[in-house]
Amino acid sequence: MTKYEQMAELGNIKPSRFVASVSVILYFYLFIGSIIISVPLVYVFLTNREALFDAVSMTDSMAFLEKYLSPLPTYILTNLSIYLMLLGVFIAVRYIHYRPFITLITTMPKVKRSRFFTGFFVYGALLLAGTALDYLIYPETYSMTFDSSRFWIALPVILIMTPLQACTEELVFRGYVIQSFGLKIKNGVVLSLISGFLFTLPHLANPEVYASNKLGVPSTICMLLNYFAVGAMLALITIKTNSLEAAMGAHTVNNLICFLIVGYPDGALPTNTIFYTSRFEPGSSLLSAIITGALFYVITAAFISEKRKLLDKTVS
Repeated sequence: MTKYEQMAELGNIKPSRFVASVSVILYFYLFIGSIIISVPLVYVFLTNREALFDAVSMTDSMAFLEKYLSPLPTYILTNLSIYLMLLGVFIAVRYIHYRPFITLITTMPKVKRSRFFTGFFVYGALLLAGTALDYLIYPETYSMTFDSSRFWIALPVILIMTPLQACTEELVFRGYVIQSFGLKIKNGVVLSLISGFLFTLPHLANPEVYASNKLGVPSTICMLLNYFAVGAMLALITIKTNSLEAAMGAHTVNNLICFLIVGYPDGALPTNTIFYTSRFEPGSSLLSAIITGALFYVITAAFISEKRKLLDKTVS
């Protein structure tokens, strides 16, 4: 059986193809995507004269938009820029490497939705358990911010757009990265570290990183290691299960919880959540990410492996 990290061998793997593919992905995401992201900024400048002299626009664009716009338009436009990355990776895999797009997701003939929901519910349960524990320890930092007039309008948009946004990032930073480097690197741990590192790069401009800078260098390092740890963990489970579905599910539920249930200071995409916590401690978040990631890997890998064994027995 072909391993997930070897699936790139099914297509055209000439070096020139990878140069072209990466160029296409970056063109759609960074160039065209930046044009879309600039739309709300231009709108704010045109409709708010005082915004022209607001220094925040030069240091933190997300905080600037949050100041002058409701969260939903910013959320929608930011996601649209990420969807362009999906278009880029689709063109790269299908028309530059000339292989079926499904090979970026699984080694199987069909996508297994059960694996997606396994990742979704296992990781979601672990995150909610961690959040509940944090509330029990620091109840004074939590408050209810539910606004029904805004929440119910945003809910269908977030439920539709977030899974696609999360899955797009998985297709690029787990799927394409693992399979591309997997042509030369056969060590799954090394591949996961590379995936985690590359996953961290686009998050360097996140508001959380700017906020952690105010707390000192150790906090900034911990914040960056949060992205790295999550990215590496999702890569490990992808390689272990020979498919991307579980990682897609985990990434999706992580973002849904952040966008719908519990908000926190300087979130990457501010939305109208049900609860809000004022506690922002990158060190504690990193420890939580490592523990949650380890438990997720063990539980999900065991569950999928056991289900595969039962299926094999049924077939035989």
